[in-house]
Amino acid sequence: MQRLGIDTGGTFTDAVMKMADGSFRLAKLPTTREDASRAVLDAVDALVVAETPIELIHGTTFATNALLTGELGRVVFVTTAGFADLLAVGRQDRDEVYALEPRATRPAQPRSRVVEVTERLDAGGAVVTKLHRAEVARVVALVAKKKPQAVAVALLHAFRNPQHEQQLGRALRKLGVPVMLSFEVAPEVREYERATTTWADAALAPVVRAALSTLQQRLCASRVGSQLRIMRSDGGTAAVETALEHPVHLALSGPAGGLSAALSLAQKRGDTELMTLDMGGTSTDVAWLSTALPETRPLYVGRLALLARGLPIHTVGTGGGSTAHLDAGGALAVGPESAGAVPGPACYGRHGDVATVTDAHLLCGRLQPDAFLGGAFPLDVGAARRVLKQLGQAVGMSTHAAAQQILSIATADMERALRKVSLAEGRDPRRAVLYSFGGAGGLHAAWLATNLEMRAVVVPPLAGAFSALGLLAAPARRSYTQSVLQPLPTFRQRAALFAPLLQQGVAALRGEGIARAALGRCCKVELRGAGQAGILVLEEGPDLRARFFAEHERRFGYRRTDQSVELVAITVTIDGPSTPQWQRLRESHQPAKMRSRQRTWFGNAARTFDCAWYQRESLQPGDFLHGPAVVAEYSATTLVPPGWRARLDAWNCLVLEREA
Repeated sequence: MQRLGIDTGGTFTDAVMKMADGSFRLAKLPTTREDASRAVLDAVDALVVAETPIELIHGTTFATNALLTGELGRVVFVTTAGFADLLAVGRQDRDEVYALEPRATRPAQPRSRVVEVTERLDAGGAVVTKLHRAEVARVVALVAKKKPQAVAVALLHAFRNPQHEQQLGRALRKLGVPVMLSFEVAPEVREYERATTTWADAALAPVVRAALSTLQQRLCASRVGSQLRIMRSDGGTAAVETALEHPVHLALSGPAGGLSAALSLAQKRGDTELMTLDMGGTSTDVAWLSTALPETRPLYVGRLALLARGLPIHTVGTGGGSTAHLDAGGALAVGPESAGAVPGPACYGRHGDVATVTDAHLLCGRLQPDAFLGGAFPLDVGAARRVLKQLGQAVGMSTHAAAQQILSIATADMERALRKVSLAEGRDPRRAVLYSFGGAGGLHAAWLATNLEMRAVVVPPLAGAFSALGLLAAPARRSYTQSVLQPLPTFRQRAALFAPLLQQGVAALRGEGIARAALGRCCKVELRGAGQAGILVLEEGPDLRARFFAEHERRFGYRRTDQSVELVAITVTIDGPSTPQWQRLRESHQPAKMRSRQRTWFGNAARTFDCAWYQRESLQPGDFLHGPAVVAEYSATTLVPPGWRARLDAWNCLVLEREA
């Protein structure tokens, strides 16, 4: 059965299929926002012979967009009596410390759809107030009157003892709507985050289930025998039926494909520390990754704190379609609003009337209007010039100065994001390699690497559809986290804690037909010093206490070996086999053959450069070139500034480095 990876982004839908000879076929189509499944099926038809059954691995933005826009299902929230305002009160944290009117960071749950339950457990899980049958019946009747599309149940301390949630769950599920129980969704300490995660899981259920069920039905109707798998936020895949059980784990499904691919490629290339830059049409996702111990952490999406673990992605609203405008103070700003695919940037020729980052790149000579998407999507230079001229007049700049200013602002936004995942976390970006992908990532990568003093930029194969490529390689995966909150146990005692989660994960993947011998296991611990809030994640193993103090010193600059260490939580990840995508090729070490020349602006230079253009598909491993240059390919474009050189390495990656 032919396998396809399809990533639905805010602007484009990318599809990749690996051929029998090891090459890849690629399709990039505008996302159909009103019905995203239409673009997915069109991409399938563009790559695969009609009616041929396929296995489709899908990176979806359904959950992400629903959380960001608030277009969610009607939820009734059920909680312990006296805690009806749990979601409304939230935390005292302020993300915008200096905002005079800070925005709320809590779920939009009206109090009229909150139901209190007379029951209570203490902090250890012992029953203080028993949940009686009459109370269960009263709660079910009250919930039914509120006509929910889904129900979220989060009782106090239920992660210690699920007895009362189980009682309610059995009764509420007779209503015929999804019922999410907090001890199943997020069996962890922190009542507010456990509640928001359960609420988000319930709120997503009606939306995501409808969208993915529709896609599965249409796929199987047109191609009988086809299978659909969904990428999860943790970088692994699940059968669609499993993914729909708890859709909160799809909160960052789309971006996870690129990070998963970057990790596997970095392991092959021997890069141990990397930062990723995934710039698409709507947003840019950045992350810091270590190939030694890939990290997952609680997510923060749509201003909601979620205990659903995912790869450490930080997103900013800067993409190729991000629009330029004047802010409240009259200064030029870029994003987070995006022109999307329709109407898209003005240069798309679809009646867009606002200047975007893509329009600025085109006018600065960084894109070839007749070669965009292999010539299948010509760009309108006149339309880009018109909207940029209007913007320039509004801010008192020339047309080209306005275009360069847009690009400077967009680059600064991405630089701040990269600093947030590196320097703000105590990590030195000079130790890392910048992996740049997405359709627009290569247009900014070299400047970002310069500003952060990074030693190299790696632009992987099929850069503009790298997330879709990552879907092909992603393994089936189950991840489980359980709060512990006790002084660090012995190795033997920790093994007993891990055992039930390992059994649960193995059983889940065995149920998908994966042989036990093919399963990989990874156990991690979350540790902190007594009295501290900061948590460090380490791989389970011997000498854990000593490794904690060493990591504490690296992260915070000091160690206190007299301090007791607490085990906060344990995490288990079970993986099925992954499909290898990377093949080492022989390098020839030849100068690259130029395709053409074009006048191009680089950075904020007041003049243009006579710039060499290269077609990436024509380059062979070992080919090298010197900046200023542009390397164009079907799905992306990479700039090589003056003072930089580039070569295609044995893994078919375009590697940019500063000249000596």
